[in-house]
Amino acid sequence: MAMGAGATMAYQKYSKPAMKKIKKNLDKTAHKISDGLEDMM
Repeated sequence: MAMGAGATMAYQKYSKPAMKKIKKNLDKTAHKISDGLEDMM
């Protein structure tokens, strides 16, 4: 029971920063892809 609560607390604490990092990386990748496509045109 306590372990589940601890895991939930840790998830809530760290999920936002992790999501921000993932979103940032996805944005970077999308920019690279679109820049590459523009260069090919």
